Amino acid sequence: MSSAAPAIKPTGERPRVSRRRIAVNFLTLAGTNVCGLLVTILISVYVRRAMGPDAIGQVSWAMAAVAYLTVLVSPGLTLVGQRGLARSPEKSQSVIALVLTIQTLLACVVYAFVLVAASLEPRGPAVSVLLVIQGVTLFVTAWNTGWALQAHERMVVPSLAALAFNILQLPALMLLVHGPDDLALYAILTVAFAFGGVVFNIVYLARRDILRPLRLRATLAGARGMLREAWPLALTQAALLVIANSSILLLGFTHGDDAVGQFASAYRLMLVANVVTAALWNAYFPAFVRSEDNHDQAVRLSREYLGLLAWMGLPTAALGWLFGRHVVELLYGLAFAPAGQYFEWLCLAIALNFVNYGVVSALVPWGRGDLQLRMTAAAAALNLVVTAIAVPLYGAWGAVAAVFASELLGLALGIATRRRLGLFWHPILPAVLPPLLCSAAAVAIISALPRTLDRLWWLELGGGALLVGLCMLVLERHSLRYAWRAFRSR
Repeated sequence: MSSAAPAIKPTGERPRVSRRRIAVNFLTLAGTNVCGLLVTILISVYVRRAMGPDAIGQVSWAMAAVAYLTVLVSPGLTLVGQRGLARSPEKSQSVIALVLTIQTLLACVVYAFVLVAASLEPRGPAVSVLLVIQGVTLFVTAWNTGWALQAHERMVVPSLAALAFNILQLPALMLLVHGPDDLALYAILTVAFAFGGVVFNIVYLARRDILRPLRLRATLAGARGMLREAWPLALTQAALLVIANSSILLLGFTHGDDAVGQFASAYRLMLVANVVTAALWNAYFPAFVRSEDNHDQAVRLSREYLGLLAWMGLPTAALGWLFGRHVVELLYGLAFAPAGQYFEWLCLAIALNFVNYGVVSALVPWGRGDLQLRMTAAAAALNLVVTAIAVPLYGAWGAVAAVFASELLGLALGIATRRRLGLFWHPILPAVLPPLLCSAAAVAIISALPRTLDRLWWLELGGGALLVGLCMLVLERHSLRYAWRAFRSR
């Protein structure tokens, strides 16, 4: 309420960068995201065991199709709005009203297209029903105000609320979803709980005096300028969606629902690691915006950001490559055994993705989304080419190859671009080499153990994680000590 007032700065005066707040936000978001991750895994386990690969293939295909359309509903507007509010928090009411107005209009148009497409039954009546239901998530995207909370660095309570909604979803699914015949009900429940998070965010913004919902009025004032600034971000999002979903969509037509279910299960499990990049991104975004005019500060933040991502991504990739099939078999059962093989190799892409994220994502808050667009578009184009050639020939393995190709190209372009243009450039190797060597050492030690110990894979996995954790405590003790003190002083 009134406590929010002192945070408002005069127009043109940027709030200072607070490393303490970065640490608090990251640790809180990471903690709630890890808990949410566990709940999400439990939900994924239950749903897959209850419905099987074919049903999961149908729902995954429909989700991929709808995901392609989200970029038309939120074409980079939230990032533009978030960047603007990070600079000028006092403009919250007008900026939120404008973004919600534009995105609501776009959601209505796009959902009408979904209804028409579903009526044509491109992959049968069951998938068409799922398209109609999951298409409602377009309005969830349109009305989500999490970006405004991130701009104001008010992320702790909403992240706890998101965790609560996720937890509540599990008993609801266990009570109502028992087999493939309940596929539509599963989709409905997923949409309903997503809307719960949207409502909470709006209420929380109101309680913090950031937004007055009852005074919101539809407006298009300033829409042209915002859309002009957002279009590179929208195209970047579209390119990312191509990378994430093109293989799933093509697999549905060339190899059927089972292939989609197997690959999509492996791919979604790989994406679980993104809770870390999301938490770190949300915590660092306002600081990156405010550091744009301070070269030394921007370089320091960038180096720190990349180092954290490398320490989290490379060990995850190494241990996932060693034990991925065991994890999938434990979670989903023998029916998803092929997904375990795909998952092991996709885990290696986690390492590329985390380092890529550390190099490229900071370009957006620094106002160079155009560069990110070019790099992501090139990676998406390569992904489409590899997908079009390899998926019809090799099925899901072709999809795995497409993921690797796009990640490798994106990372290479990101490093080359930042170094050539000197965009707060700093050497990459010092941040990446320590976690790389520690991860390689863990892999070498575990691989040298007798094969008779494979039945104790969970013990080997824990030992590998402990070894990497000790390496991080020794090599990054100063950064970890600072983050812990900041969190305790909250």
